[in-house]
Amino acid sequence: MAQYQDYGFKGRGAIVTGAGSGVGEACAVELAKGGAQVALFGRRVALVEKVAAECRKYTDKVIALSVDVGDENAVKTAVAKVLDTFGKVDILINNAGVESRVKPGETIWDTCFDTLTPDQYMSFFKTHTLGHYLMNLAVIPSMQKNHFGRVVNVTSVLGINGIYSTPAYTASKAGAICQTKAFAKKYGKDNITFNSIAPGMVDTPMKIDSTPADFAAVAAMTPLGRVAQAIDIARVALFFAQENLFVSGQNLVVDGAATV
Repeated sequence: MAQYQDYGFKGRGAIVTGAGSGVGEACAVELAKGGAQVALFGRRVALVEKVAAECRKYTDKVIALSVDVGDENAVKTAVAKVLDTFGKVDILINNAGVESRVKPGETIWDTCFDTLTPDQYMSFFKTHTLGHYLMNLAVIPSMQKNHFGRVVNVTSVLGINGIYSTPAYTASKAGAICQTKAFAKKYGKDNITFNSIAPGMVDTPMKIDSTPADFAAVAAMTPLGRVAQAIDIARVALFFAQENLFVSGQNLVVDGAATV
């Protein structure tokens, strides 16, 4: 907690998307430990309410909302609720994400390259790129008003190297990385930083289709010798969310050196 006090989270208004489990959950809880006011966005309200209960062990300023980040009206309504409750938004962690579900008998290494329908293809962009865009636009006016903002976008190492079975996933993550840089250039004058992190494989509920062999294979190719846990990614996200930061427009790979 001492580290987060140095990060200047106390009293800050924060939103975490995809906060119902995994990396989003870890980010929300760590922000609460640092004294932030935390809004949890997720499509499944039961999950975000459960995480909110954990956050309330550290701060009483917590709200949980059911939000589809790819829905403009839902985003605007939810952010307005946060502003009514907290009075400001200082920190945004765009973590909401989707993955392709594999079929029985397949593994994460099998190809979905030529089987996606147009709707399936665009669903990745709706969450990973449009979702970031809509969330950014919704919170920027508050950040401009207070001349302070920290936006962290969770992308993927696969948005850099493209080695994956689903081209829509890699393309949408690559778009999110470049979009981060565009926002950093546009809003730096307002003291709003935009950075992204690119995790490798992370042991979270999103990896429900992954087998022990899949995890072992990734661990074997990772110099640090293991697959990341959600807290590993959250700690890097919170580094970019800190108050005293002269870094913007950057993308940091967080994969234990697996792709070096």
